[in-house]
Amino acid sequence: MLKYILSLFAFLLFISAIYAQTADPRLRTVYSEDYLNDIAQNHPNELKYLNWYLDNSFTIMELGIEKCEHLPYLQYFDPTTKTSCGNVESIDIESFNIYMYTFQRKFDRQSSYRIGSTGYAIIFESEKKLAENYNLYQYGK
Repeated sequence: MLKYILSLFAFLLFISAIYAQTADPRLRTVYSEDYLNDIAQNHPNELKYLNWYLDNSFTIMELGIEKCEHLPYLQYFDPTTKTSCGNVESIDIESFNIYMYTFQRKFDRQSSYRIGSTGYAIIFESEKKLAENYNLYQYGK
């Protein structure tokens, strides 16, 4: 009987390790490995949100240079000094890490920033809409 219980326990540990949330590598540019390990173990829903936010918290659209002229520039974020450090002139969508930029998200309406003189803009949904989208993702409601 003890052997059965130990086998069941080992199986459950194995299954939980498979389904454990892991940190997207892009998070390591902003958060320490200790912090990411801590939230993976103690706050897996927070880690799930951080991972989701990387790819689902913005939209990049081509609006044209004229429409982008009135928008503020997206700014780089320096994780060491925790400050803005210059205008973003272009981005690489494949390796884009939203945590490496400075912007303000409004509570009940979108905010937009231009990406250099490319004619592209990044649009951030409101905090309210972001919460709704995450709840849909997480709970399907």
